Amino acid sequence: MKLCHKLFIECFSVLRALPDLLQEEEGLGAHTGVVVLSKSIAIRYFWCHPSRRPFGNKVSHQCPECLAIRTLAFSAGPSPQSYVSRCRCTWQVESVVSLPGVTFPVGGNGWARQILYGTEEDFQRVKSAPRDTYDKAL
Repeated sequence: MKLCHKLFIECFSVLRALPDLLQEEEGLGAHTGVVVLSKSIAIRYFWCHPSRRPFGNKVSHQCPECLAIRTLAFSAGPSPQSYVSRCRCTWQVESVVSLPGVTFPVGGNGWARQILYGTEEDFQRVKSAPRDTYDKAL
C-alpha cells in the first residue's frame, strides 16, 4: 500500500521511493529481494545482515563439522567483502563475496543495491530527476 501511495498519489519515481520503503519494511528482506527494471537501468536490492545474511549471502546456521544448530558466528574477514564463519567446535571458513556493481549498507545491516545494467550516473540522474519530468498528470 505504501508503494502505491508513493507512486500513484504522491507521484514519486520508483527509484526515489523504493529505498525508503524497503528500510521501513526490512522484515521482508530475509525472504526476498527486489528488482527494478527499466529501459535504461536495472537495480537489484537485497537484504544484508551481519549474522543472518553477511553480504547478502544466504548462510546455513548448522555447523558442517559438529552439526550443531545456531552455533555459528560471523565476523568481517581480512579482505574487503569477505567474512569468516566460526563455530564453537573450532571449525571456521572464510568466504569472499564477488558481486560487481554493488553498494553495501554501512555496518553490513540493511539493503544492498546492485546495478545489473546501466551505470551509477544513470541511476543518480533518474533518482534525482525533478518531479515534473515524470509527473505528467492530465
